[in-house]
Amino acid sequence: MKDNIASEPLTGAVRGRRRGLWLFPLAAVGLALYLGFTFVQRWEAEKRLAEWTRERAVPTVSVISPHRDDKPQILALPGNIAAWNEASIHSQVAGYVRSWRTDIGAIVKKGDILAEVDTPELDERLAQAREELSRAEAGRALAGVTAERWSALRSSAAVSKQSADEKSSDLKVKQADVGAASANLDRLKAQKQFAQIVAPFDGVVTARNIDIGSYVGPDRAAQPLFKVADIHAVRVYVNVPQTYAARLTAGMQATFTTPQWPGRKFDARLATTSNAIGAQSGSLLVELDAANPDGALFPGSYADVHFELETDPSQLRVVSSALSVGQHGVRVATVDAEGRVKFKTVVIAKDFGVDVAIASGLEPQDRIINNPPESLADGDKVRISGEPSTGAAE
Repeated sequence: MKDNIASEPLTGAVRGRRRGLWLFPLAAVGLALYLGFTFVQRWEAEKRLAEWTRERAVPTVSVISPHRDDKPQILALPGNIAAWNEASIHSQVAGYVRSWRTDIGAIVKKGDILAEVDTPELDERLAQAREELSRAEAGRALAGVTAERWSALRSSAAVSKQSADEKSSDLKVKQADVGAASANLDRLKAQKQFAQIVAPFDGVVTARNIDIGSYVGPDRAAQPLFKVADIHAVRVYVNVPQTYAARLTAGMQATFTTPQWPGRKFDARLATTSNAIGAQSGSLLVELDAANPDGALFPGSYADVHFELETDPSQLRVVSSALSVGQHGVRVATVDAEGRVKFKTVVIAKDFGVDVAIASGLEPQDRIINNPPESLADGDKVRISGEPSTGAAE
């Protein structure tokens, strides 16, 4: 019995040790499971992070499509308005202004007297010319009587033939003297007519630079006495850049506005061009004609001229922000069906500022990257944001 009592505590100890031996493997397995679970979580997190990083490494771009524009192109250029006819009137004779009859803004008809000039020197020369003519006529009369008498005496042999011929020749000289004196008088009379300053055509007086008592003379370098402008119609002169020179033809219509008439449009017709490009300006001088029935258009005014130019409907256009200019020339970055970048070299036909017309290098179905990043290269993968737009300028 004592043996049984002694063995019971030993058996409990043995059992405790045996339980302890089972706990170690279980703890090891639990630790292994925990470590494995933690490793898997970290691996999945790193995988997701790598995928997120790769996705963020692919740039997101917006794409546009090339478009065609069949609307007329508006070409706006500055112009200068000139009178249909304009004359600077100078004095043809020397003298002093006696009176002037018209001031600036006066409507005049052809032949209307603008001013009168006193010409004392010319009047004296006219009087002298009349005296010379009278003297020449008297000499001719005497020479005629003498020639007639000597001719009668020649028939009776009272005088020699030589003497009669001399008298006849003297008559012809006197007749020539009369002709010269008469021509000189007529010339001075014609000059005297210029003492009245008259309007050369119907129009309006735009300048008056004289007053009573002013000395005037036939000096072309002097300031003109008056300026008269015919403004029933006006001419508008525009310098057109060489790029557009071939697209302007005689007879085409245009419109223009002026600062003094805001909101009002005037019609004009292209009359002619200089058919030459200015060496310094690089532009073509164009003349437009416009009616001016109410006199609203003033010579010397500024005009804002608008031409409507036809565009080539087959020409593709893209916004300027899609262009990439570098050592490879002018290119655009396109996106292929696999989402990879492909650069294409293009040739610009015309630059309209906001967008450009492309002569070659593009297809209508191309997807073009707008504002391409400088880091892009051929073959790079990109992500497209949204749907492609036409990129047409408003």
